Amino acid sequence: MWTLFTDGSLNVKGFGLGIVLKPPTENKIRQTIKNSKLTNKDAENESMIAGLKLAKSLGAEVIEAKCDSQPVVNQFNRTFEVQEDRMQRYLEKLQVSLYRFKEWTLQHVPREQNSEANVLANLGSSIKDDELSAGTVIQLSSLVIKEGHAQINTTCLTWDWRNKYIEYLKNGKLPSDPKELRALRTKAVRFTLAEDGTLYRRTSDGPLAKCLGPGDTNYIL
Repeated sequence: MWTLFTDGSLNVKGFGLGIVLKPPTENKIRQTIKNSKLTNKDAENESMIAGLKLAKSLGAEVIEAKCDSQPVVNQFNRTFEVQEDRMQRYLEKLQVSLYRFKEWTLQHVPREQNSEANVLANLGSSIKDDELSAGTVIQLSSLVIKEGHAQINTTCLTWDWRNKYIEYLKNGKLPSDPKELRALRTKAVRFTLAEDGTLYRRTSDGPLAKCLGPGDTNYIL
């Protein structure tokens, strides 16, 4: 059984998605994702779908998904009718994401039980748009939770090394520093980006090697 907690957040600086994924081991995988141009409902749905995608990419077959958004749970359980076209599309996407698992549950939890995902979402929403590109993933190497609230040691933030290659291959984004620009162009020819956004590196003997982020390596080992 894998357990997933998600949350979405917004403020004047933008939107953030928080994901806490607990595999059938003691180690948790924590992510905050910076996003933009969302509504409150969008952020909650986006965080849940992103968390389910992460769990499936790591091989999860049975998932227990939890969030503190009653509307997200209600719309999926058909407790109320979804009238907005945008929410209907999110509902269909969420159904597809959940049905990829052999077994799954989607539950509403009180906000105090979702404090880790909440603080991760707040971290993403507090970063200014000009500080990093939208969709950038930050993975936390440590997190301290006490009595329903969370504190983050920002010195422990690890930036995902894959982002610069993904941004270059997907959007053509280049660094402003000439030296970094030359290095990126030289190294980027070794990488390829799949349709689902997964980054691969070409190996000398032919097969593509999947590129791992800071939180993936220890889990896979």
